[in-house]
Amino acid sequence: MSHLFAPRTRLRLAWVCLAVHVIAIAAMLLVVIHGLPPGDLSARRAFVATHAVSWGLGWLVWACATLTLLLFFVAWADTLPPHQGWALAAVGIAFVGGLVDWVNETIWVFLAPTWAAHAVAEPFYANVYALWDRAYVVLSIGLANLLYTLGGLLLTLIALRTKNFPRWLAGWSACVWVLSLALSYVGFSGVDEGIAPVSAGIFVLFLPWLALVGHGWLVGVRPGATTADLRARLSFREVVRSTIPKHPLPMTTVFRECFLVNFAVQPDVMRRLLPGPIAPDLHDGEAFLSIVIADMERMRPAFLPKFMGVTYNQIVYRVVVRCHGEAGVHFLRSDADHGLMSLAGDWLTFFRFHHSRAAFRPERGLLHFDLHAAPAHHADIHASFDLARASRDLPPVSKFKTLAEAQEFLVELFAAFAYDPLTEQVSTVRIQRGAWDIAVVEDRRAQYDFMRGSALFPEGSTRLDSIFYVKDLPYYWHTLETSPSVSREAVPPLDPTSL
Repeated sequence: MSHLFAPRTRLRLAWVCLAVHVIAIAAMLLVVIHGLPPGDLSARRAFVATHAVSWGLGWLVWACATLTLLLFFVAWADTLPPHQGWALAAVGIAFVGGLVDWVNETIWVFLAPTWAAHAVAEPFYANVYALWDRAYVVLSIGLANLLYTLGGLLLTLIALRTKNFPRWLAGWSACVWVLSLALSYVGFSGVDEGIAPVSAGIFVLFLPWLALVGHGWLVGVRPGATTADLRARLSFREVVRSTIPKHPLPMTTVFRECFLVNFAVQPDVMRRLLPGPIAPDLHDGEAFLSIVIADMERMRPAFLPKFMGVTYNQIVYRVVVRCHGEAGVHFLRSDADHGLMSLAGDWLTFFRFHHSRAAFRPERGLLHFDLHAAPAHHADIHASFDLARASRDLPPVSKFKTLAEAQEFLVELFAAFAYDPLTEQVSTVRIQRGAWDIAVVEDRRAQYDFMRGSALFPEGSTRLDSIFYVKDLPYYWHTLETSPSVSREAVPPLDPTSL
């Protein structure tokens, strides 16, 4: 059965529902709450009479919140094709609740202020207002809320019978609906003092739940999504990570010491590691991956002064790729020896950071580097770079005829690409940096475990091609973009004096 909405449309509906509910809660706390139980009826009635415009606008926002919730339920039902009849029944139950709420909100906006204004002098309107004040609690907080809850519970039960729906998300959903049932009980029982605390508990769970369902399940269901894709992407950690904007701030640093360790890789091995439209860029029939080993000086958001930056060691594994015709890189893995930077890099970028121990150690013309990753990662590095014999000559085993040719292919890259197969979206981060004054160096130890016998790179699938060295290189990362690609020649070099 075909889907009504594309995954990204379902995600947008979740965000719209979340945003409108946040605005509605603000309207409730600032305006509407002053006219609702509990509290003295005459004081609440006087507030409605004297604040008719703001009161009406507050209820109109809640009417919009009802609409967005129903659309969210439709988007959720759209992801449950094996049981779509029952899912549509759940939406129908919730829609009846919406009709009840819309009638109630219409009365609050257009009739209640008039009743309140006349109630001071006319007992008839005072009685009508008091009757409506009690009826609203039963009809909206009791009945309408119960219908929403029954619709949500039914969708949750259907989702549990749908392949790959994560159990943690079902548990979170159940908590929301149990609290919602408690609110309906409060509405029917007349215990008005319980409305505020129970409502607060609901929204503490409900608002993040909307974001998690939207970024998890609603974008997960699409043609071609495999069970492996879904299980990896719908874990609690990955769904939470997906809700956090990536590369939200421009960042800057200086690479005080930087080595580019270049490996030639069998093309078929590399293609298996790259997602969607991102493909390896080949030179002389081989793909290339560079390990960037760098001592980062004062990494920080670009608008902060230098003294507030963090100095640490960073290692990234970047593949030379093409995406939509543009050359760039794709990150397979990154390591940092600073806890905060590895955490921020993992959650705020698509560079796949890990926290690992790493250190440089100079010794008589050599610069030793050692990285100790988690044993399960098979990603230790032990290198001894011979700076005393640095030159401009490529090693005989290199696939490149000249250093200029190698630099053009391996270095002059100004875009990093990532791809989410569930949203089918390519993300791009662009950089500016200083010019590379490259020296070619040798590595006396050359132990790079990740490239030799790890789960991604079987023995014999990679070959060390060359190692480049550069010092005092200023770097600037722009924020994430989704605009059309620009050519790398359009990116001007970064002036070292600007940092």
